[in-house]
Amino acid sequence: MGHEEQGGRQRRDRRLTLGDLLSSKSPTPSTPEREWIALVQAIAKRDPRALHALYSRMHQMVFTFMAKVTKSRETAEQLTLKVFHEIWRRPSVFNPVGGSVIGWIMNLARSRAIDRLWIERRRRGVEPAPAPVEPTNSGDLTGAAAPHWDRLAKRIAEETGREVLSDPAGVVAPEWEDAAPGLAYKILARDLENERVSMLVRLAPGAAYPPHIHVGVEELYLLDGELFIEDRKLYPGAYNRAEAGTGDQRVWSETGCTCVLLTSTGDVLR
Repeated sequence: MGHEEQGGRQRRDRRLTLGDLLSSKSPTPSTPEREWIALVQAIAKRDPRALHALYSRMHQMVFTFMAKVTKSRETAEQLTLKVFHEIWRRPSVFNPVGGSVIGWIMNLARSRAIDRLWIERRRRGVEPAPAPVEPTNSGDLTGAAAPHWDRLAKRIAEETGREVLSDPAGVVAPEWEDAAPGLAYKILARDLENERVSMLVRLAPGAAYPPHIHVGVEELYLLDGELFIEDRKLYPGAYNRAEAGTGDQRVWSETGCTCVLLTSTGDVLR
């Protein structure tokens, strides 16, 4: 067998990975995970501009997820500020070995939202009554800091006795990229060394995510819309974790949806 023929067969036999798909579709480089880690390290050195930069990148996703879990805009606003205040007070809790910065923040948000629900249930003795939450534009989940940053900045200034300055550079929101018909994504952070990626994924109504095998742990936070994973139906505010070695044959949305997805770029697409 000639070298060219053998090389062609190897390319055909090689299984397509998520990393292959993202590399072929993304024209611009993604933000390295080390830049997110650097922000947390700067916060640990009491740099409020780093906190502002982290808040600018994440507050919309955190607020949207909390609003879906708690069914209350007011509660979600309060808890969003609480999460970032906790990050300011205890940045050393983050361990890069245990996962990504985005995963750490989203898990913290989920924990605080669940804690609040339990408090409300104990207080009332019944399930908290759902309150209407305004729909969120899924195309605007990363961007400039909301006015609520001023409340957090004031609180930190009172605690430290120092003026809290914003990050003058602000944040450059990633662009949506089309991976397939009805499937788009925004890469938020990429860890090449550990083959991990954190991204927003958006499915149009009736669209599907490719069948795949998980090479590492996959975590999903559903921000809006409904999502089917096999025969399970997830609603906004849902969290799903899949272990390495498992796979999903059918992932699709009847309504369309947006989620935060933390997974391995080595996931094998089928």
